[in-house]
Amino acid sequence: MEKFLRSNNFARIMAIFLALILWLFVTGDKITQTTPSREEFQEVPLRVENLHQDYVVTEMPSSVDLTLEGLPENFENVTTQDMDAFIDLTDKEPGSHLVRVQGRTPRGLSLISFEPEQVRIKIEAYLSDEFTVETEIFGEPAEGWQLADYSLEPDSVLVGAPASKFEKVERIMVLIELTGMKYVERIELEPAAYDEDESPLTGLLIDPETISIRLEFERIEEPEEEEDNNS
Repeated sequence: MEKFLRSNNFARIMAIFLALILWLFVTGDKITQTTPSREEFQEVPLRVENLHQDYVVTEMPSSVDLTLEGLPENFENVTTQDMDAFIDLTDKEPGSHLVRVQGRTPRGLSLISFEPEQVRIKIEAYLSDEFTVETEIFGEPAEGWQLADYSLEPDSVLVGAPASKFEKVERIMVLIELTGMKYVERIELEPAAYDEDESPLTGLLIDPETISIRLEFERIEEPEEEEDNNS
């Protein structure tokens, strides 16, 4: 046995064995590099294309999951930000629709599937109009002062919203608190929308976002004391 281990035949066999191991390692690595694999990317942002300018989407999923296929090297440094998932709303009218999800992928990768493949969305008409800004004044000025006059700049705003919200708008108003004020005051306030029950409405566009208000105060005149006729 010892003689065999020291022979040239053993050395040849070991060389062939090591060469075979090296060949299998290199070949296996090449196979891995040239065999396509699949990866799932979750919560890819979903956007819309070709929506009519007078419409707005009020209900839709914010994201979908994508499964891609490609060589391992093509997945390097790829993130969800490199994905593009969208729905095409060409010729879609206001109402509820079931729409197929579409997408675009980075070079070298193929799109295999979406989850979900279709999404339910809601489209509404977008309405806008100009509203006069109303005021509600409360609080007491500084002692000995009273409000003489005030003005708003601007005194009207443009309000825009999906039809279901816009139709609830009853008035646009700023709440002006006078507590401790005197002389001339200038303040900036954000106008708010209210429904017929005086409940505030959210999710509307109000332009401009702030109103400049100028308040003028005057001193309260003290009543003159009556002369004592008996003096």
